[in-house]
Amino acid sequence: MSPMTKSNKAAVGGGDFTTSAPEIVPVLAQYKIEPNEFLPMPGPGQICPYSGLRRGALYGLWKDGLIETIALRRKGRSRGRRLIVAESLRNYLRRLRHEQCANASKGGTA
Repeated sequence: MSPMTKSNKAAVGGGDFTTSAPEIVPVLAQYKIEPNEFLPMPGPGQICPYSGLRRGALYGLWKDGLIETIALRRKGRSRGRRLIVAESLRNYLRRLRHEQCANASKGGTA
């Protein structure tokens, strides 16, 4: 039997049959894309589903250098789509939590 054919026992009747259909071999992904490596900037009047922050607050954090964003736009265009670097947003929120938890444990107010 050639490597491209497969012999199986039929479910009914117990007979052998041969097919010329190729066997499917799983393909391993060569590239792994993190599911939340980049987050889309929310539209006007919307909030970020990850952080719960409004668009204006996220732009403020970016302008203050607290989070990173990237702009996707075609060459020569001034408009495009802005994406938040998710790790920078996570790091900002972690720093905030750490600062607030440290203040709370020292008797400070949040």
